[in-house]
Amino acid sequence: MKKFLLILTISLVFSSFKVFNDLKNSGLEEETDLKKLEGHLLYNYVNENHTEVQSILEQIKTLDESIYSRDIQIIKYWYYIDDVMHIHTGVAPDGLPNTNDHAFVVLGYKLNSDGSLKKEAIGRCDVAYESAMKYPNSLVFVTGGGTASKNKNVTEGGQMMDYLVNVRGLDPERIVVEDKAMDTIQNAEFTVLKLIEYNIKTITVITSDYHIRRGNILFKGQTMVEAERLGIEPMEILENAAWVTGKKTEGKLAEGHAIASILDVKLGLKHILKLLPKIITTVYNYFSSE
Repeated sequence: MKKFLLILTISLVFSSFKVFNDLKNSGLEEETDLKKLEGHLLYNYVNENHTEVQSILEQIKTLDESIYSRDIQIIKYWYYIDDVMHIHTGVAPDGLPNTNDHAFVVLGYKLNSDGSLKKEAIGRCDVAYESAMKYPNSLVFVTGGGTASKNKNVTEGGQMMDYLVNVRGLDPERIVVEDKAMDTIQNAEFTVLKLIEYNIKTITVITSDYHIRRGNILFKGQTMVEAERLGIEPMEILENAAWVTGKKTEGKLAEGHAIASILDVKLGLKHILKLLPKIITTVYNYFSSE
């Protein structure tokens, strides 16, 4: 069974990176050249070729300074979450804004087949509740769509709100539900739009310990993309709060995949082949931690 899951997961990774991009595209125009450079940028960051990362950023700058400004902020934040960021567990740390333009964003987790919350989702909600009590002026955004195989009438976001209100006693006026997202990438894509709608300026992401870095880099990328599209200042991501599972962190490869999706960057076949050992290691670590 594990061999089958290993093969399936690698196939999904290949598919999600759109591995035949290099074979399909020739005679690239400037916009696609930028995308190609961004593909090289993400590949070299994941592969820890830091000198090459700086060189590619300079190449991007010569083509488009606005894209360079966005990308360098994402890369700097990526370095921060990988090398510096401390993961706070149980409750959000001290020093966050206690204002109504700050929000906690709680990432969903796949529901049980009957639509009930799994232990991990409840854990994330408990961290959100403790954080919301510590910062009583902050809003709480819960995000996640319908993932219950035998109950299409409920969503992760809706069930998390129900738990926070009816079990933990959080004021429903403080909760905003996003109930369409089917994965972490869509959590960021759909929730950032709601955050902008509510004029949120700073956010703190709440999820599981192994998932917090990918969640943070996704929201950083999505806030930068939407700010650029709308001509507004991007929201700032402040700290984090995590529920402890003890699982191994998802790592740079998962983070790189997330950013590639947000920036609509397609890694080429040669990148995938060079990253294959990391892909296999990532999949192995995932199953060995189960």
